[in-house]
Amino acid sequence: MHLFEPQCVAPTSCLLGQSPVWSPSEGLLWWVDPNRAKLHRYNPKTGNARRYDLPLKASVIALSQGELLMAGEVEVGFFDPSTEEYTRLITLENEAPGNRINAGGVAPDGSFWFATMDGHEADARSAWYRLAPDRSIHPLNVKPIVIPSTACFSPDGSVFYTCDTTEQEIHAFDVEEGARLTNRRIFTTTSSGAGYPDGSTVDSEGHLWNAEWDGARIVRYTPEGAIDRAIKLPVSRITGCCFGDRDLKTLYVTTARTGLTAFQLDMQPFAGSLFAIRTDIAGRPCAEWSGR
Repeated sequence: MHLFEPQCVAPTSCLLGQSPVWSPSEGLLWWVDPNRAKLHRYNPKTGNARRYDLPLKASVIALSQGELLMAGEVEVGFFDPSTEEYTRLITLENEAPGNRINAGGVAPDGSFWFATMDGHEADARSAWYRLAPDRSIHPLNVKPIVIPSTACFSPDGSVFYTCDTTEQEIHAFDVEEGARLTNRRIFTTTSSGAGYPDGSTVDSEGHLWNAEWDGARIVRYTPEGAIDRAIKLPVSRITGCCFGDRDLKTLYVTTARTGLTAFQLDMQPFAGSLFAIRTDIAGRPCAEWSGR
């Protein structure tokens, strides 16, 4: 595999593949397809992929001591791949009818941050929450928007990044006292003819890699928000990315095929597949939720 050249490694045809997570203890890449209520697994050593049925439309997954913490619809729970059993952990009680969880990630302190949104993608009624290791839920002070995407942090944990996908903006917040967000600012925009910012990851150098829905590319931004590198992919709907493999220098990229016309699908036969991009830049290990 040549550096910075995307390669399809799992032609899974997901409607909405997203939330890739690398498990270093297993040497496996996990991601979900919420539209079909599926969990996917890829083993780079063998090249094999496997699919699991889920009891909920999980939009976000995270590592948690040998299990997968997953969030979808209006609940968070555990899924044990070895037994294929799911255990509900918490249910959100006060969400508006039709809302669902869309984005999330683990913070440096081991808490799980996630966002809800209008499932019809019409009204700005999103909300952010912090699931602490003791299973308590705390709201985060983030302004409601239509589609929240991305939940990742700078290497030192002092900056939180998220996306206002509809407005084509990536936002940054300062993180104070563990979970108080201040100094909201526009980190960068993708409004100059590019796509819509979706899932992201931060590498070991503090640069943000963002997947562009309808942009057909992954973009690496400096900590100041300037474009450092853009990598084109042969599919348009890029949804998320994370670093994996033993050296954390393979960028795994999830994609979608939902909403594409028959003509677009003919032109993008690998839409919905998992891609891998070898880089000369190391990522950072996926943080694990530290509760039980």
